[in-house]
Amino acid sequence: MIYPVEFGSQNKKPETSQNKQNNKKYHDPLNQKWMVALSYSNEIGAAIYEIAPKLSQILWIPPIMYLGADIYDKYKNDRNHYDPSRTRAVEQAIYQGLSSFIFPAVAILAGQNLTSPIAKLLNKGLSVNAKKDTLLHMSNAVDQCVGDIFDDKVKFKKFFSESLENKIRACKNEKQSDHWIKKFFKNLSGRYALANCKKSKIMEYANENIDMLVKIKEDLQAKKKPPEISLASYKKYMREYPVLKETYGEIFANNALRYSLKTYINKLQFANKLLKTIGGLVAMIISIKPIDAFVKKVVMPNYIDPGIERFNKALIDSSNLKKHIKRENQK
Repeated sequence: MIYPVEFGSQNKKPETSQNKQNNKKYHDPLNQKWMVALSYSNEIGAAIYEIAPKLSQILWIPPIMYLGADIYDKYKNDRNHYDPSRTRAVEQAIYQGLSSFIFPAVAILAGQNLTSPIAKLLNKGLSVNAKKDTLLHMSNAVDQCVGDIFDDKVKFKKFFSESLENKIRACKNEKQSDHWIKKFFKNLSGRYALANCKKSKIMEYANENIDMLVKIKEDLQAKKKPPEISLASYKKYMREYPVLKETYGEIFANNALRYSLKTYINKLQFANKLLKTIGGLVAMIISIKPIDAFVKKVVMPNYIDPGIERFNKALIDSSNLKKHIKRENQK
């Protein structure tokens, strides 16, 4: 959320009674309700990135445009009179960057990551990130199925189970060998999800869905629509499978089967991502006002404004020093 704001470090003229009267009448042209509503979109975009990454990127456009307009407006005008000030523009840019982009993004990311361990408590020891990595591995395994694996139920299940066990083992080895700094950041990002959950829980969840993939595969091969996939996916399979089989043979015809199986996996992934999105939205709602108050009342007056003043003073002193040296050289 982008809030118009003013800070105490700006060089202001002494207020006369006329100025005070004008200030009371002043209304920021960029603080209209519809503009304020649009400026929420970047935070909503950050929260929904898990389920709609392209829309998330688009939702960053209005706040960035608003940010540019707001900085220019604060540079050009001091409330209701024309008074260009680079200091005021820099202050506004830093304030908006912290309160509208950096801190909210961190809060949303933290909310999304906290959703995973909270879900672990409610979901019999399996975190959101562990589910995500398990489903991602299953999706990759579907792409890697070749030959008669599709036609043999035992081989199909064995291929998935053994490859997942190797994935869990590799994740645990990575966690043991990584430096503590890497461990810290990878734990925050959920990279060790498969190592942090019990293998038995992961395999139980995986086997349930592998059994479902087997059922979907058998229904499709029997030309029956599985209730777990959409009618559009089923029609696509029935349309493409005969053509691919006749043209390229049975092995290549399985590409149509892969698509249908991955449709089911993607549906599970969407539900999983939706949980993280909800966590991000909750974090955004809770943190918006505290972040704005923290930046406006703590960060700006105690750290940013004094730093800008020291920087400006250093530039002035440097300029005066240069003038003095030049005068001395001319004597």
